[in-house]
Amino acid sequence: MKSMVSRLLALGWIIMLFGCGGGSTPSNDRLEQAFAQGRSGVWISGHGTVVRELGGTSAEQRFQVRIGDELTIVLRRDIQAASRINVQPEDRLAFHGRYDFHGGGGTVSLTHPDPSQPGGGGWIEVNGVRQD
Repeated sequence: MKSMVSRLLALGWIIMLFGCGGGSTPSNDRLEQAFAQGRSGVWISGHGTVVRELGGTSAEQRFQVRIGDELTIVLRRDIQAASRINVQPEDRLAFHGRYDFHGGGGTVSLTHPDPSQPGGGGWIEVNGVRQD
C-alpha cells in the first residue's frame, strides 16, 4: 500500500512539473549563464515557480519568479500587446523573452508575440498552457 501511494505521488509530481501538454520544460542554463556573467539583452527561455504577482501598471503585469534555490527574477508582461494572465503563487511557468541583468536576479521582458523581435518575440506558459 505504501509503495502504491509513493507511485501515485511521484506520478502527480511528474504531471505537475511537465503539465499535460507533453512538451518539455525549457532549460534554465542560458538564463543562469547570463546572470552569472552579468549580461543584458540576451534572449532566453526558462522555467520557474511564481512567488507572487508584483504591482504593475495599466500597461504591464509583473511577477516574481523563483528559478532555483539561488535565483529569482522579475517576469514582465506587456498587457497592451498581449492578454493579462492569471497566476497564483506556486504556479509553474515556462517563458521566453529578453533577459536584462541586475544584481538582484534580473528581469525578463518582451514575453509577448512580436514579429519584429528575434524568433517572433516571447511567450509565457502557465501550468503547461501557452498564453499569447
